[in-house]
Amino acid sequence: MVVGAGEVGQYIAEMLGREGHDVAVIDRDAERLQQLADEADALTIVGNGASRRVLLEANVANAAILMAVTDSDEVNMIACMVAKRAGVPLTVARIRNEDYVEPGKGVSSDFTGIDRVIQPEAAVAEQVGRLADYPGTLEVESFANGQVSMVEVRVDRHSTVVGKRIMDMGLPRGVLITGLLTRGEVAMPRGSTVLGQEDTVFIVGIPDPVKQTAALLSGHRKERHSAMVLGCGDIGLQIALELENRGLRPKVLEKDHERAMEAAAVLSHCLVLHDEGLSESFLLSEGVDEVGLFVAATGDDRLNMLAALQAKRLGAQRTIAVVETSDFTRVLQSMGVDVAVSPRQLTASAVLRYVRKGEVVNAALLDKSAGEVLELRVSPNSAVSRSPLREGRFPRGAVLAVLVRGEEVIMARGDSVPRPGDLAIVFSAEEAVTEVERMFRSR
Repeated sequence: MVVGAGEVGQYIAEMLGREGHDVAVIDRDAERLQQLADEADALTIVGNGASRRVLLEANVANAAILMAVTDSDEVNMIACMVAKRAGVPLTVARIRNEDYVEPGKGVSSDFTGIDRVIQPEAAVAEQVGRLADYPGTLEVESFANGQVSMVEVRVDRHSTVVGKRIMDMGLPRGVLITGLLTRGEVAMPRGSTVLGQEDTVFIVGIPDPVKQTAALLSGHRKERHSAMVLGCGDIGLQIALELENRGLRPKVLEKDHERAMEAAAVLSHCLVLHDEGLSESFLLSEGVDEVGLFVAATGDDRLNMLAALQAKRLGAQRTIAVVETSDFTRVLQSMGVDVAVSPRQLTASAVLRYVRKGEVVNAALLDKSAGEVLELRVSPNSAVSRSPLREGRFPRGAVLAVLVRGEEVIMARGDSVPRPGDLAIVFSAEEAVTEVERMFRSR
């Protein structure tokens, strides 16, 4: 059961409906629900998702999981509390206000009935921080407690790998190219696959070799270690704090004087400037042409797009725009902005971790419908356990890239034998996810 038919709720409902789950969606907006019903195999219910009567009439007691992802923290929290009282095993709430959350503990103990909390602002800040650590990447995900990284990279037209077969590139040990997105089509590459300029590549492996490979493919070999952040709202402030924690000292621009003063009191290694951040002369005077990373995070999608384009034109090495609307993320990169970070997509990716069945430890949803990266635990008597991968008839559209056995990271090959307790990192196209889950389940 999904409470909220906004972009996150719609995406979750469509994805789970395609996989054969029974999905019910509750929202006040009948028009929005009708649009969802036209595109997804889901039951739609018009009503207040925080209402006990509406939830009970929707048969919430029979739901395996309730995900409350409206734009209202309070509605999400109440919906979870009502659902838990009705017997729902797992409740997930999207919560923005930090007043409701205890650091390191999730939701405050004052609010019983909420099993998992998703905070979009924290997810965006963490993603921007990881992007700052990996040169030239469009997306970065971490698995197996940081032992394995997955990155998305666009092949630069001037890269030395253009026109070469993967087997001839001399890639460092400890990496595997698991997916290729070219002309909108996702493929599982082989050693004989030739990379073209502007292809999007997904790389999985040990963090340092992954960084080297990302730099090789993207052309970002020398990253400038400086940053500038536009916006001191909830997201902008968290991004600045995250960059501080990673050793950067970003300049922060904020047009609201009071908010700028508050941010200056919180940030210990940032210079906070009271300015709109769009003037060419001001940006150049503050060195935008020398920064390695410019992040536009004002809370206004259009302003973020404009600011990121302006910074790129003036010489910023990499630009990131935080945008809520998924339609904008699809066109931004073609306009010249390097990366579009979507709080809604990150929220959907976080929800996905709780929806996936069986031995799934972690999951990341890839942009552009490229699929998912799953971290699964190998269970005894599962179809992948104790036999070489080449004999396991792994699903088409999926690649088992890495096995993590304690402190050992093993790049998987045909003769690799997964053992019970191993963590497996799997790149999977959307249509293969259900079969991948099945293969890791105990028989």
